[in-house]
Amino acid sequence: MRRVIREAVIAVLAGLALTAASQAAEQNCLPWSSAAPVIALHSLLPANTIYQMVQSRTGGQIIHASLCEEGGHFIYRLVVLGAKGDVSNVTVDALTGQP
Repeated sequence: MRRVIREAVIAVLAGLALTAASQAAEQNCLPWSSAAPVIALHSLLPANTIYQMVQSRTGGQIIHASLCEEGGHFIYRLVVLGAKGDVSNVTVDALTGQP
C-alpha cells in the first residue's frame, strides 16, 4: 500500500513540476528537442553532456529541459526528479557546464 501511495505522490509531483516548468517558460527559451541548431551555432555544450553532468551531480532524472538566452549568454534550465521523489530546478551555464 505504501508503495502505491509513494508512486502516486511521485507522479503528482512530476506532473506539477512539468506544469510549473511549462508555465514559467520564457520567450527566449527553446525546448531541449529543438535546441540542437543553436547549440551548434554557438559552440555550446551538447545536451547529452549536460544531461550526464546533472545526473551525476544530483542523482536524479531530468524530467524537463530547455535552453534559454539571458543577457547575451545561454543557460540550460532543468527540472530534476530526485531518487526520493523530490523535484528541483537546476540552472547550468550552457558554455561551461557550471551551475
